[in-house]
Amino acid sequence: MPETAIGLVGLGGLLMVRLLYRWISSRTHVQLVRLRQQGASERVRALPPGSVLLERRADEELRIEIGSSSKAAHG
Repeated sequence: MPETAIGLVGLGGLLMVRLLYRWISSRTHVQLVRLRQQGASERVRALPPGSVLLERRADEELRIEIGSSSKAAHG
């Protein structure tokens, strides 16, 4: 009986460690995405109208066209 209790406590501990690892991993991923978006927002604010911001990463591509250029608006 004590061996069963020790085994259950050990299994519970492993499950808690795994859950904690998953939680930390997902939080880190969310923070990294937030930082990337913040960096893109800051770069976009610095660009004049008519500019295009293109960022490529292994798993995604971001293309932002800023406003409209005066040429496109008038002709």
